Amino acid sequence: MGSDFLEYMKEVSSDFLEAVGKSSKPIRIIGNIDADGITSTSIICKALSRRDIRYVVSVVKQVNSELLDALKREEYDVIVFADLATAYLETLSKEFDKDIFVLDHHYPEIEEKIIGKVRQINPHLFNLDGTKEISAAGISYFFAKSIDECNKDMAHLALVGAIGDMQEDCGFVGMNQVILDDALEGDSVEIKDTLRLFGVQTKPLHKVLEYSTNPFIPGVTGSERGAIKFVEEAGIELYDKARNVRRLVNLSKQELAKLVTAIEIKKASGSMAESTVGPVFLLKDEDDDSLKKDLREFSTLLNSCGRMGWPSLGIGVCMGDSSTSDKANDLLREYRKEMIDALNWYYDNKGTPKVIEKKGYVIILAGSNIRDTIIGTLASLLAKSKVYPDGTIIMSTAYTLDGHIKVSLRITDGFSQGTDLRIIIKDLVDCGGGYGGGHKLAAGASVPQEKEDLMIREAISSLGKYVGNKSVAAE
Repeated sequence: MGSDFLEYMKEVSSDFLEAVGKSSKPIRIIGNIDADGITSTSIICKALSRRDIRYVVSVVKQVNSELLDALKREEYDVIVFADLATAYLETLSKEFDKDIFVLDHHYPEIEEKIIGKVRQINPHLFNLDGTKEISAAGISYFFAKSIDECNKDMAHLALVGAIGDMQEDCGFVGMNQVILDDALEGDSVEIKDTLRLFGVQTKPLHKVLEYSTNPFIPGVTGSERGAIKFVEEAGIELYDKARNVRRLVNLSKQELAKLVTAIEIKKASGSMAESTVGPVFLLKDEDDDSLKKDLREFSTLLNSCGRMGWPSLGIGVCMGDSSTSDKANDLLREYRKEMIDALNWYYDNKGTPKVIEKKGYVIILAGSNIRDTIIGTLASLLAKSKVYPDGTIIMSTAYTLDGHIKVSLRITDGFSQGTDLRIIIKDLVDCGGGYGGGHKLAAGASVPQEKEDLMIREAISSLGKYVGNKSVAAE
C-alpha cells in the first residue's frame, strides 16, 4: 500500500538532507494553525532537533501575498511548508531561489512532483486520497521516518493530526491505517470500544455531556443542570459511595448501556452524530486524567491552541514540554466555551436572515458573533450532526480582524461521490476577490468584507446551481 509514495518520500528526504548540508542557516518551517498543521509542524521540528539541525518556525492561518513577501526578505536557504502552500507552487517556483519542500494533502493545482526548486509531497499524486487516507501529519510522519527510523515513535502524533482533520471514522483507512499499525507495533497506542464523547477519560460524567459539542445535545450541551438531569433520567448514579462525582470510565457495562440508550433516543430526534459507541484510541503511557490520553482529546487540545491564537503552545505539548500543559488546558476550556457559544448562537438564529436554509444548502452569516478561526469548526460539527439531510452543503462565514470574511464549506454526508466544494469556492473568489482552496469535501476562502453582499448573492446562485446539477445527476 502506497509503495510508490514511500519510495518518493525516501528520495525527497535525501534531497532535503542534501540541501540542509549545503546551508549554514537554520531551516525555515511554516505550518498551519489547526491540529493537523500543528502536529505536522511538530513532527518535522522534533525530527530536525534529533539531528541537531537548527530551525525557525511560524504557524499561520494561510499562505498569502503578505507572507510570501516576508519570506522573500528572509535569508534562509531551505523552507518547509506543512499542511499548506499547495495553491502557491507556481509562485514559489518562479519567485523564490530557495530549496522549498511542500508537505501538503490538499488537492494540488500542479500535478508535478518537482517544479523548479520546489518539491511537493502530496498523496494525490500517488492516487492516495488526502481527505481520508492520509493527512499532512501523516505526510510529515513518513518524511521524518525516511530521515531516521527512530522517528517512528511519533506515529501517535500523525494519528492525532488525522483525527483533527476528521479522517477517523470509527477507525482508519489507507496510509492512516499503516501509521496506526506502527503505533500499535511500537506499543504506544491501545484501542478500546466505548462511548465516543469528548472527555470520557478526564471529566466528570455530567461534564462530558455538558461540554459535548460533537454531538451537540439541545438542553444538555452548555447546561450543567440539563446534563445532571439527563444522567438522572437515564437511571445512573452521579456520585459514588464516597460522594465523588463519577467519570464515564467508572460506569459498569449496564450503566454504559443505559447511557447509550438515552443518547440513542436523543439521536433519533435528529440532533446527534452517527457513531455513539466505537473505538477510542488511547496513549498507553499517559495518565488516565491527562488530556493527551485520548487521541481525540489530544487533537481538540491542539486545535484549541491554534484556534485561540496560541499555536506555539500546541507545538510545545507535542514536543513534550511540560511547562506548556497548564496554559494549553486553560485555552482548551476557553475554546470549549466558545464552541458552545457558537452552537447556541447558531440554534438561536435558525429561522432568521442570519441562517439561510434552502433545499440542499445552508448559509450561516455569523459576522462578528463567532471567531473566524472557529467558524470552520462550527460548519464541521453541523456537517457531522444530523441537523440537516445527507448531501446538504453548509457554508459558514465570519469576519476577520483584517477586514475580510472567512468562508468555510462542508457537506453533511462525509465522503460524497462526485462532490467538489472547491468549484463553489472558486466562484466566490472570482466574484468577490480574495483567495481560497482546500479539499473537495472541505474548502475555504477569504473575501473582502466590502464585497459581502455580492458574495452572498453569488453564494446563493452558485450553491443553487450546484445543488440543482447534483440532484439532476443523482436522478
